[in-house]
Amino acid sequence: YHSLFEWFNPLFLKDKANNWTTRAFVEEKTMPELYDLVNKYEPELIWSDGDWDAPDEYWNAPEFLAWYATKSTVADTAIWNDRWGKGITCHHGAYITCSDRFQPGKLVDKKWENALTVDPGSWGFNRNKTGVEYLSVEYFVHELIETVAFGGNMLLNVGPAADGTIPAIFWDRLLGIGDWLKVNGEAIYKTKPWKVAQNQTDVGAYYTAKGGTVYALVTKWPKDNRLILSAPMPTADTQVRVVGLDTDEGYLAWDYVASKEIGSEAGIVIEVPPLTPDVIPCRHAWAFAITGLSEAIRNEGKSVDYYGIINLMRKE
Repeated sequence: YHSLFEWFNPLFLKDKANNWTTRAFVEEKTMPELYDLVNKYEPELIWSDGDWDAPDEYWNAPEFLAWYATKSTVADTAIWNDRWGKGITCHHGAYITCSDRFQPGKLVDKKWENALTVDPGSWGFNRNKTGVEYLSVEYFVHELIETVAFGGNMLLNVGPAADGTIPAIFWDRLLGIGDWLKVNGEAIYKTKPWKVAQNQTDVGAYYTAKGGTVYALVTKWPKDNRLILSAPMPTADTQVRVVGLDTDEGYLAWDYVASKEIGSEAGIVIEVPPLTPDVIPCRHAWAFAITGLSEAIRNEGKSVDYYGIINLMRKE
């Protein structure tokens, strides 16, 4: 992390008063500092901030980034964000952050990041906050799922106390997210967005993919233990398992409803066993690994041979 500006530095305030026509602060402080940081510590990622009102030319950002990406000792692996001058954010960078807590709610063309905090009102530590004012583990697990499904990265900030320690409530959130990832990490790490990132709000279903496996991550336990996913198209080879459940109940029975019927939605219908607290693999959200799917996805606006698929499964 590097802040381009300093709130009360007199050189910065003078340049600002001169409407950015002078660059004493950049030439005497910001740029020498950045070059020194890269040469001395060789960071492969620079998370720039504090660009705000001044244009990128004032910050000398184009020249610095050209050097960082082509001539520095980390040029081959250098990555930088999009906060390098007024009008640059959300448009230019190795990846975009756009705004704090950025969540586009859809697939976007560029790699992006959701930068957020445990305290919804501060990037630091506020001793006046009460426990109920902090965001929950469940909130962060759901944010992580949505972010990864839409091709983003989640950056979670915790603010240390004045003595450098991490307050216990931040520990609790980080450990809670870690516990969930211990079970469901295969549905998050090294995955890519699937053809359909999210399409069902009733169970909060999001999708990721890795190799030949599609992961359906649901943030709501399915009603009546029947999970209906409308997008995936099964084949005779389709198998479904609950991630983190290593018993015989891990592989689940399923059926396919080719079109909407009375009282039933169309899609693959997965029979989820009623899991008691001592068996259920995690809290907050659950991942279902699906293999052997068709390359097609269900789309009511297109003609798909649903019945041919069903007949194939019946023959098996």
